Amino acid sequence: MILVVDASVAVMWFIKEMGHDKALALAEHGNILITPDLIFPEVGNVLRRKVRQGLISETQASMAVQRLPDAFRRIVPCADLIDNAFSMASQLDHSVYDALYLACAMVQPDGKLVTVDEKFRAKATAAGYGEKILNLDAAYALVTTSQENDNG
Repeated sequence: MILVVDASVAVMWFIKEMGHDKALALAEHGNILITPDLIFPEVGNVLRRKVRQGLISETQASMAVQRLPDAFRRIVPCADLIDNAFSMASQLDHSVYDALYLACAMVQPDGKLVTVDEKFRAKATAAGYGEKILNLDAAYALVTTSQENDNG
């Protein structure tokens, strides 16, 4: 399965917070993970904030930043997505940052964006992009069902 993972999900791979196990399952079930290169500064920024808040150590954040690129089979340059992302952001009245992830999913024939951002997911679904965007629970259910079918 081709999954486009946004920063809200990728951060959960490295921090034990609600959704951590489900986020890890996406990376561990043989899925093809793809993302725009925007993910690196976004995840780095979230991890830096968590260090400042005393929620994780500098070492933990640094290790996460170093390991993040290894999670993805393909990293798509934002320059390849910006035109579509800008159009979607205007249509959805939402940030171009989030629309970049959706634009990345749109260019993958069977790709689905996985996000924890429910506000964005709701806007995208209402605008007709529902088949291309999943929340973490739905993605986890899809991945585990697919895994069970492959094994059974």
